Amino acid sequence: MDTAVNSTTKELVSALFLKDNASYQFIKEEKWFADPNNIESYDKEKIKDIKTIEVRFREGSEAISKTGLKYFISPHFFIPNKTELGINVIPESKEHKLVKNWIYSLVKEKKLSFFYSTVSRPFDYDNEVNISELDVDYNKVGIECRVKNNRTQIADVIIPLKKIHELFGAGIVIEIQFSNQYEETTERRSYDWALKGYSICWIWKNKFDEISEDFITLKDKEKMFLEVNGKILQKNIEKDKNSLRELVQDFGRQIDLKMKELNRPTVIGECKVCGMGYMTLKKGKGGKNDWYGCSNWRSGCKHSWSIE
Repeated sequence: MDTAVNSTTKELVSALFLKDNASYQFIKEEKWFADPNNIESYDKEKIKDIKTIEVRFREGSEAISKTGLKYFISPHFFIPNKTELGINVIPESKEHKLVKNWIYSLVKEKKLSFFYSTVSRPFDYDNEVNISELDVDYNKVGIECRVKNNRTQIADVIIPLKKIHELFGAGIVIEIQFSNQYEETTERRSYDWALKGYSICWIWKNKFDEISEDFITLKDKEKMFLEVNGKILQKNIEKDKNSLRELVQDFGRQIDLKMKELNRPTVIGECKVCGMGYMTLKKGKGGKNDWYGCSNWRSGCKHSWSIE
């Protein structure tokens, strides 16, 4: 499990970077309780309160992939006697485990860097920032986290900052796509994250070099491009302005058309074919244009012409 509740502070704490948190110097000596959201089921005869299930902390460790690459297995919390207590935890997905170990390794070795462009130069991704340069709230770094605001979203990785940054906002969200996604969907989800205050980095499956059972790595020359919060908002403001202008234009043209219809005369003179009737305005049906027809139609005059 990635999170647990400290018995003293009552805070929900992430295991990922708990060893670096100055507020928790005696991790193994303190008492920790399971996050109820991680519990799938339990024996209610043996456990009276789901909030009192004790957990323990297990430190991260080094491992070697099949290709000889060293990586870190992230720290976590575990329930030592869960079988005896009839506890079932929500199973961890393969993707969850891969992303967790990957992020933990990058931060651990200070290799998590992003390339970004600014609002003034939106196409130049020549600015680099390492996560160590930001005031990250490591206590809240999370994997597959739900964030609520105008709509609920799940972040593959969320890296909150302790205070609002002038460029990156409330923090950084990393979205990892192992499957294809429409461009419109990417833009909409990016905008939703920007509205929540976050900058976002999209990483696609073809950017990865190794995808094993335990670890993923980016290709050597691949960079992690970050869309800055303010840039996303500015882009959508311009997009909304253009959409509004198009809407105003459409309404204006509809009004012009309606005015033309209202200004059409009901009668435009005698019928030049039969000489007995008058050419009167008729309403088109089924989406057809209005037209003028001879009022002497009952006597057989079929003279008419359509209004374009």
